[in-house]
Amino acid sequence: MSEEPLDSTEGLKSERVATLADGVFAIVLTLLVIDLKAPEAGSSAALMAMLCALLPKFFSYVMTFVIVAIFWFGHHMEFHYIKRSDRTHLFLNLLFMMAIGFLPFSASFLGNNLTQPVACAFYGVHLAILGFIRYVHWRYCTDGHRLVDAQMSNDLINEVNGIFFWVPCAYVVASAFAFINVNISLLIYAALALRYIKSAKQDRHLTSLKKEEPKLAANDQ
Repeated sequence: MSEEPLDSTEGLKSERVATLADGVFAIVLTLLVIDLKAPEAGSSAALMAMLCALLPKFFSYVMTFVIVAIFWFGHHMEFHYIKRSDRTHLFLNLLFMMAIGFLPFSASFLGNNLTQPVACAFYGVHLAILGFIRYVHWRYCTDGHRLVDAQMSNDLINEVNGIFFWVPCAYVVASAFAFINVNISLLIYAALALRYIKSAKQDRHLTSLKKEEPKLAANDQ
């Protein structure tokens, strides 16, 4: 029985990469809560004091959970457009997963040392690294429509490029502010997370790729 020839233009399938990423994100979101140990005390006053002492960890948990969820949504959005994969694409995704898997440590480090500039800056640098990896990943996939649909709008590609670049730059700025005022740094981290509540242009095409992209591509000409 003869083997069916491979289509050299199709490339590797991207589904397994997305499946692996979903698994890693799920594990990371679960591990974030492990650092929160339920207190025990002999009186309500002592218990309340212990709960108050956990507030920095609660803050770190909630903020990091939201940020991880945002990264997951962004990754999910990218794979709505990415149609195939290759060796470099696999490497970039594994690098991204390695950085995502380190977030429980960064969150715990921040929660245990919320008022310390080094811990706050470390957290921001980690988020910046994640953001820059995502930016490189998107640039690689869309450069010359390497791994995305050939009809994908250049306008949409460039807009996402801009968003994916300025966010990690903002994390770098927030990290620097940690050595001036930790509260300002934390406020920037929180503000960057809240910014994603508003729908972006790329989000509005997540369920209408085939219908909308030819129209968008025509508008670019």
